[in-house]
Amino acid sequence: MNAAIPTAAVALCLFTTSWSSAGTENERYTGAALAFTDDSDSDSHHKVVAKLTVRGDAQLHKPADQLRLNVGVVTEATQAGEALQENSRRMVDVVEALEEVGLTKGEYETGQFHLQPQYSRRPRQAGPEWRPQIIGYQVSNTLSIKTKRLDLAGELIEAANQAGANSIGAIGFDLADPRTHRAEAIAAATANALADAHSLADAASVQLVRIITITLDEPAHWQPIRTMAAREGMAAMTPPAPPIVPGKITVRAGVTVIYEITSKD
Repeated sequence: MNAAIPTAAVALCLFTTSWSSAGTENERYTGAALAFTDDSDSDSHHKVVAKLTVRGDAQLHKPADQLRLNVGVVTEATQAGEALQENSRRMVDVVEALEEVGLTKGEYETGQFHLQPQYSRRPRQAGPEWRPQIIGYQVSNTLSIKTKRLDLAGELIEAANQAGANSIGAIGFDLADPRTHRAEAIAAATANALADAHSLADAASVQLVRIITITLDEPAHWQPIRTMAAREGMAAMTPPAPPIVPGKITVRAGVTVIYEITSKD
């Protein structure tokens, strides 16, 4: 019986480097390993296939190009109809104010609408027969805004507040077309991996034969940049809204490439 051929492995770690290209920040992280592995089956007579494994990572920092904002109107009245009527009137004023600033109809939509009763509070000395009673109604209507006009952030908040909005949600900045930026990060990560494979092969005096596998990491779910926590009761705010500066969104990608290699001899 033939003895099994032992597996030999040599690992080489590469230090992290950073570089910039075409005005886009790209943080590069790489790693590589050179290994001789046994890929045999029962009929291959234990053929040894030498492999080289490299990993390339790319981290791009892209300026946010889309604004997300929620503005709402909350009204209360003893009768549901009264609360609804007042809410509708004020929301019409808010929409008109937003359009005057420059928002178009395709950039906003109703996000949430709630009509719920309000109940009396339980007294401290309440008896066993006490039951809560409906004492009024609350209507909440939220408008979801999504626009590429980032320069309108402060003006939209100020206009909505002055028109009657009393609930302003968190302001978020993100990417309008994340797939395009994801593809760019994948291309950069793949280029990093291939470049390191050639560098490692030259340093180890081996020849790259073919790519056996390419594996892409699962896409990272980045969070939009939030610059303001949700607030209610903003009708009392008299000074203009402060200027709001969007930041950058980080887009990441990681690729692992496995090559078959052979000696240069």
